[in-house]
Amino acid sequence: MPEMVYVHIDTTSNAILARGITPADFVHGIVHYPSNLLLLDPSSNYGEFEAHTGMKIIRGNEKVDRFFDEVRKDRINEDLKWIDFSDAAMLKELTPLEISELLYFGHMKTHLHSPFFYKLQNNFVFFDLQDGLTRVYYRYLDEFYRILADKITQSALGKLNDRRSFFRKTTPVEKLDLALLKEMKALFQEGIIFCLKNSEIVNKEFHLPIYLVEESGLRQSVTLGYDKPEMLVATLIYNKAERRWHVEYEDNDLLFMPN
Repeated sequence: MPEMVYVHIDTTSNAILARGITPADFVHGIVHYPSNLLLLDPSSNYGEFEAHTGMKIIRGNEKVDRFFDEVRKDRINEDLKWIDFSDAAMLKELTPLEISELLYFGHMKTHLHSPFFYKLQNNFVFFDLQDGLTRVYYRYLDEFYRILADKITQSALGKLNDRRSFFRKTTPVEKLDLALLKEMKALFQEGIIFCLKNSEIVNKEFHLPIYLVEESGLRQSVTLGYDKPEMLVATLIYNKAERRWHVEYEDNDLLFMPN
């Protein structure tokens, strides 16, 4: 389990910049599982060459499953950057301008126009960045909230059962309600860290502190630290007895910060 999970959401493009959520977490948590992938690195060692776009594709559920299995096992030794598509025939309908836009997307790892292409009918664009960061575009943000909820729930499960004896039954944890995460939309737009390393059990409750952080601060966090008391904005709490999650905010006005 990582020390922290960083999340920044750009609600204009549905781009999630995250650290602490791995490609394997993504594959495990998504609902709209891709049938085909267009690899945005023309020199990728994976996939088959597609002549019209000049890029590599991974076509069909079986091949996508095999590729994602390699991702889960951390066997991919190149940058992960891909966009899913629904119909291989529609690739041949892409115009030179659309192909150049995809190439730009892959090279710069950011969008020129909409990250969701009508002809591709893509649900995702995935970029594995340096320093453990990922940038993923989600057509449906609920997919991301589900992945994040799984990650935090697993952290709580581990913490609550950390010192359990061999003969003692595992304490179950209810999955974190997506509505609580959606409630934090304004904070996500600023950029926040769920500080897993500082999580603790207080009166049989799991407490997970949440800190506000700027992107520039994130890049310096290894040396400067990101868990300064003055940056604490909320605490996510799981009550074991009531089997209920809730959030305690340092200032309720944080819920209504301007976008």
